[in-house]
Amino acid sequence: MLSETLKKLRENSGYTQQQVANALNLERSTYSYYETGKTTPDINTVIKLAKIFNVSYIDIFEEEEKQQTCRLKDNEIDVKHNENRNLSHIYELKKDEKRLISFYRVLSEEEKQSLLDYISEKVISIVKKR
Repeated sequence: MLSETLKKLRENSGYTQQQVANALNLERSTYSYYETGKTTPDINTVIKLAKIFNVSYIDIFEEEEKQQTCRLKDNEIDVKHNENRNLSHIYELKKDEKRLISFYRVLSEEEKQSLLDYISEKVISIVKKR
């Protein structure tokens, strides 16, 4: 389900629901509903989520398809889908992302929190301008 995919992407990215909600300019409960399947984000929100998680929105839907295929296979329904597609590449970091992480790791806990607060404010500001 899309809800499971969003939760998996968020957790693998190391974000809290609140951080993602802030980046989307939403209440945390609204984003939480996306992850629990109570509501479904519109396509514009999915595109923003893809940017936040550094994946293609197509990857989000391919992961959805892969999960559905696995559930169908578990129920012994013969459906032809490419269930062996390797999606691990969506978690690979780019050179500049690795560099940013290496800088982050040399900071004290207090400095890390200060940097995260600063970045959160900047991202929220940028997203609101869009």
